[in-house]
Amino acid sequence: MTTDALALAGRTSEAYAWLILSIGVGQSAGTALAGRLAEQPLTSAVLPAAGAAFALAVLLAARRQLRPAGHQPRG
Repeated sequence: MTTDALALAGRTSEAYAWLILSIGVGQSAGTALAGRLAEQPLTSAVLPAAGAAFALAVLLAARRQLRPAGHQPRG
């Protein structure tokens, strides 16, 4: 679903503004956190493993929404 489909009539610009704001805040927070974590000695091994585990958890939680349209579950 696109932002246009979710926005109320006449509010598309505001919907995109909120989207841009949330992306910018997320990037800023991630950069600040990465800077702090990069100073820690064990981060070089733990950070990529934690990122992979988090990505796997998100994918597993969203697997029903990630199925192709028209896909019939087996069983």
